Amino acid sequence: MAEPVLVNGPDSLWRVGRSPVPLNFSVISAEDASQARGGNRFDVPGGGVLYAATDPEGAFAETLARFRPTASMRALQFEVDEHLMAAGAIPAEWRTRRQLVEFGLEDPLPFLDVDQPASHTYLTMEMADQLAALQVDNLDVAAIRGADRFLTRAIAEWAYVAADAEGRFLYSGIRYASRLGPWECWAIFRGAQIVDSRATAIQKSNPAILSVARAFDLTIH
Repeated sequence: MAEPVLVNGPDSLWRVGRSPVPLNFSVISAEDASQARGGNRFDVPGGGVLYAATDPEGAFAETLARFRPTASMRALQFEVDEHLMAAGAIPAEWRTRRQLVEFGLEDPLPFLDVDQPASHTYLTMEMADQLAALQVDNLDVAAIRGADRFLTRAIAEWAYVAADAEGRFLYSGIRYASRLGPWECWAIFRGAQIVDSRATAIQKSNPAILSVARAFDLTIH
C-alpha cells in the first residue's frame, strides 16, 4: 500500500508579508471558498494557513507574480501616459507596506509533499469520495498545480485535520513546488509555533527581488 511522502521543513523559511503583521495566517472567506479560483491554493475553510518559501526569491516570486504583464497587455502595444504606472511596474508603496521575514518553526510535525507520485496514489485512495465528486480520476502534478482550487483546498482540508488513532495531528502543513518556477514553497497550518522571526524592510536593491523582477520583466520602484 502506498504511503505519503513526508518531509521536514527547512530551518529557515521566508515570507513577504504585509506590515505590521507579516506573519499573518491566511483565512479564506466563505465567498472565496465558494469559487474555484478564489483565495489561495491551500487555504482551509475555517482554518488558518501561512504561506512561505525556502528562500527569499521564492517568497518574492509568489507575491510579485500578479504584476506580470499579460499577453493581451503586450499585444496592445499601447502608449502609456507619463503620469500612469507602466505595466509590470511595482510601485514603491508596494514595498513600504510589506516586509521580508525570515523565521523558523519549533518542533514542527512533518510536511506532506504533494508533488510526489506516492503521495498522489495515497491521497487518491484516502480521498476517493472527494476526488470523485470533483471529477478527478487520479492525482498528478498537473492537477496539483492546476487552476482548480476546489481540489487543492480539499487536499489541504484533509491534511489539516488528519490525525492518528490517538487524535494527534499528523502534519504541520504541505510542501509543494511553485507553479511559477524552481522554487520550493510551504503551506503551514495554524498551530505551528513560529520562532526566531526577523523582519526587514524591502529595499529595491535587494538581490532576490531584482532576480525575480528580471525573470518576470518587472520594474521595481
